[in-house]
Amino acid sequence: MPIGKPLPGHNTATALNLTYRVGRIAPYLSGQWLDYGCADGGYASALVSSGASSVVGVDVEVDRIKAAIERSIPNATFHASDGSKLDFPDDSFNGAFVNEVLEHVADEQESLREIYRVVQPGGYLILMSPNRWFPFEGHGITIGGKHFPPAPLIPWLPERLTRKWTYARNYWPRQLTRHVRDAGFVIQEVGFVWPVFDLYPWLPKAVISIYQRWLDRLDDIPGLRRFGLSTLIIARKPTAP
Repeated sequence: MPIGKPLPGHNTATALNLTYRVGRIAPYLSGQWLDYGCADGGYASALVSSGASSVVGVDVEVDRIKAAIERSIPNATFHASDGSKLDFPDDSFNGAFVNEVLEHVADEQESLREIYRVVQPGGYLILMSPNRWFPFEGHGITIGGKHFPPAPLIPWLPERLTRKWTYARNYWPRQLTRHVRDAGFVIQEVGFVWPVFDLYPWLPKAVISIYQRWLDRLDDIPGLRRFGLSTLIIARKPTAP
């Protein structure tokens, strides 16, 4: 599925997002992890702080890798890579963190199968990518040469109509789980992550404050949970063929 325009994606490593997103997956963090699409290392630092013994970050954007290296994050190293071929041996990592990245890659299966190769048997894949049930296109759109910020209802329209306006894919949860299964992983959990409203404060401050206190409970509300900003998939590489 081609993307309308190339875009490396925005860095979501704000303080609140780091606490919220990495907090959701902290129980799975141990050993060496791959941060696939690491940007400037914000999440790599949080992964180490939350349980990973070390993190290796890769990103297609060389400037972001340089910024990550300059941060001198303990137990973290960074390498420029387009992701289609990772320069690591088979079974190198205890897990891979793929946060708002898959929607930007040239070929989802090529990327996921390469991640599968470098994750150890029994190791984890943590994947977060835009959920088409969420009624806003968070990357924005461009129409007639004009860029519009998070655009309402775009994810609900047929992709064949919106492809020329968009910068990245959105997935129905079933599409994302199918990609993960087709790459060989076994699904352990499917959930959702929510906007934290730090960059785009669409609601009154008092409402945002209440909402942020409920963030960790929203995924447990039947019906509402499917409208999360992104789908969260936790999967494992089988221990035997």
